[in-house]
Amino acid sequence: MHKHLYRTVENLLDRIDHSAGDEKMLVDILHLLVESDDTAAFGVVSGRLYVERELDYLLIKSISGHGPQIAGKTVSKEYQVVKDIQRHRLWVISPKSPGWDPDLEAQFSDMDSAAILLGRDPSYILSLGIRHHGSEDDLLVLLETIRATTGLKLREQAYVNKMKQAQAIQHSLLPRRLPMLEGYEIAAVSHPAEEVGGDVYDVQRVEEGIIGLMLADASGHGLPAALQARDVVIGMRMGQAEGEKITATISRLNRVIHRSGLTSRFISLFYAELEESGNLAYVNGGHCPPLLVSNEGKVYELKTCGPVLGPLPDAVYRRGYATMKPGEVLVIFTDGVTEREDPRNKSDEDDIVEFGREGLIRTIQDCREDSAEEIAGRIIQKVRDFGDGRPFEDDVSVMVVKRLAADNYPPSEDLTLVSSATRR
Repeated sequence: MHKHLYRTVENLLDRIDHSAGDEKMLVDILHLLVESDDTAAFGVVSGRLYVERELDYLLIKSISGHGPQIAGKTVSKEYQVVKDIQRHRLWVISPKSPGWDPDLEAQFSDMDSAAILLGRDPSYILSLGIRHHGSEDDLLVLLETIRATTGLKLREQAYVNKMKQAQAIQHSLLPRRLPMLEGYEIAAVSHPAEEVGGDVYDVQRVEEGIIGLMLADASGHGLPAALQARDVVIGMRMGQAEGEKITATISRLNRVIHRSGLTSRFISLFYAELEESGNLAYVNGGHCPPLLVSNEGKVYELKTCGPVLGPLPDAVYRRGYATMKPGEVLVIFTDGVTEREDPRNKSDEDDIVEFGREGLIRTIQDCREDSAEEIAGRIIQKVRDFGDGRPFEDDVSVMVVKRLAADNYPPSEDLTLVSSATRR
């Protein structure tokens, strides 16, 4: 009987729309509990919903019983029955209850009631009029089942609300439109592994003819990583606004992250300032070395200039330099791209096959003559296909910068050649 009861209540709650907020959800639950044929078998014939205020509980919904006309009535927190509901979280109310006030109770119901305290800040009291046909133990089982399943739905909703807030915060930090730099195409794509992720990118105009490019990857994913990534965006924008040198901005940001106390977490970051002339000054804080592809299809790395941000408060960061010639492509990415696993070639840990830098290089060489947006989309699609279309295990982000025109120039001398294969 108890197992059937739990399934009945759980199935009822699965019909509820959880997107409208706690109060609307509880009103819908009340309707189902009172009006469903399934719960009528348990003696539920009426219901009321009260919301907590500073000194009392306000009746906001009444179904059957005395009807909707009693909505707006209040019951004081000093009433002994209310104190017992708050103390025990579920309570059977009858003339035998301590402190029972027949005149007060007559305003709300003419039968025994069962009350459940739900939620917090504010709390709600869900009160059911019961035509009791069984033992008090059965009634308590009914109450506990409703309390447990409803409480679970409220916690799920609270989690969903927090994640929506985190999503809103994260999306608000991403540039709605990437600023343009004359002679260049810029595209960026990011796919979190969960509702929110630890990857974040930014493109901001530093001054006339110069833009700042940033891609950062907080360790892990989900809400904690998203909050760390948020701090990076804010910190970098503050440094840009104040005209700081990029090494000074990143060093200060490193100290801030270190002092946050999350010593088990770190952030890799690549930041560059690109001029219309093609001059590129950058700092790579423990991030995957971006790839610069020449007109001939040769691929060069923009090496690390310091450790990841967070673990070492006095870490030193130096600038690196490169030059983008017309027709060249710069691809900045997070490790979710290269560490994407192929589930079709995996039997144990020793057989893990990853997309890898070589897979990324081949993809860029195959489509380097396309637009920046097309290159970014092609990389994401290749990475998705490599994992057999499964959800991403880690956050996956790509930023592509392409300098327009097709003239050939000598390669940058201060970069390390990692591939000279031409795929087209």
